[in-house]
Amino acid sequence: MITTTFKLYSLDSNVEPLNDQSVFEAVIPPIQRLKDFSDEEFEEFITEWAAACAKTKYKDVYRIGGAGDKGRDVIAEYETGDFDYYQCKKYSAQLQPSQYWIEFGKLCYFVYKNDIPMPKKYYIIASHDLSKKLRTLLENKENIRNGLIQEWDDKCSKNLIEKKTILLDDSLLEFIKQFDFNIIDTYSMNTIIEEYRHTNYFYFRFGGNIKPQRSIVIEPPTDIESIECRYLDKILAAYSENKKENIDIDKLGQYADLLKDFSSRRQEYYSAESLKRCIRDIFSTESEFEILKDEMFSGISDYIQMEFKDGFDKLKKTMHESTRVNLSISRVDRDLHFVGNVDKKGICHHLANADLINWRTLDE
Repeated sequence: MITTTFKLYSLDSNVEPLNDQSVFEAVIPPIQRLKDFSDEEFEEFITEWAAACAKTKYKDVYRIGGAGDKGRDVIAEYETGDFDYYQCKKYSAQLQPSQYWIEFGKLCYFVYKNDIPMPKKYYIIASHDLSKKLRTLLENKENIRNGLIQEWDDKCSKNLIEKKTILLDDSLLEFIKQFDFNIIDTYSMNTIIEEYRHTNYFYFRFGGNIKPQRSIVIEPPTDIESIECRYLDKILAAYSENKKENIDIDKLGQYADLLKDFSSRRQEYYSAESLKRCIRDIFSTESEFEILKDEMFSGISDYIQMEFKDGFDKLKKTMHESTRVNLSISRVDRDLHFVGNVDKKGICHHLANADLINWRTLDE
């Protein structure tokens, strides 16, 4: 049974939020903190915002910024296979038309060459917003068309592709004359920040007191679920070594100590499962849970190679050892303090479910 009172928004992005600890040490207005973002951090921020605030709109949102992005720092994909593009500009002042003709040129040229699909929308995202001149340009899309044609030789021809000159020949010129510049739009930084404020990522980039809470609780169901089979089979094998007879579910009732232990192990597994679901709601992926699993495995891998009396002894002692493993490499433990001892034990069961841990001490 799953009980959830998680009240924050979930995300649809694969991008990892910033791990800048200074956001927890000083209160700085987000618009001011943006000035300290690198180009890469700014693109990641926009990716998070686009994914979080348009999660019902897009199938996926991902960042491809860098050389060869063909004027698309962030791509948002619809279920239909259509795309929106977000082109990010992290400058120290408002974005001017003279700085953007090359991006208009990239959009037209690479669509013309069928290197990229024609987007449904193309958003200009500037850290210091658009200048009055550029906003005026966007108000009348014919001005973009006429300006691009006029500025092509100076701003675009030698700058679209390294060591190559792209002439505005008749075919390309005709394509630009027919191009639908109505797809071009923008968002102000204030709008983006206010929308971003309601996402779980805000706390990690800008600090503040809107801290994600862990409030998903999954209780072990009465009937054993199929997802439990592997780790429970390994536990039963450990019991069998201890009792020197084959212990299955039906025989558990004959041993009070095993029945009590079995119940505890399932509680541990579902505690970690609750943690995994919570992580997925906050970060929209389970990558942070995988970090916890990897770190736990690293922490106990040598220990489980030691000598034990039997599988049950190995299980119990490893559970104790797991509570000593430092998992602060993950922000889930370091910043949110979500991981308790029961979760650590449960993570071991998830490792067993993935066949990374075996409690048996006897050869198969």
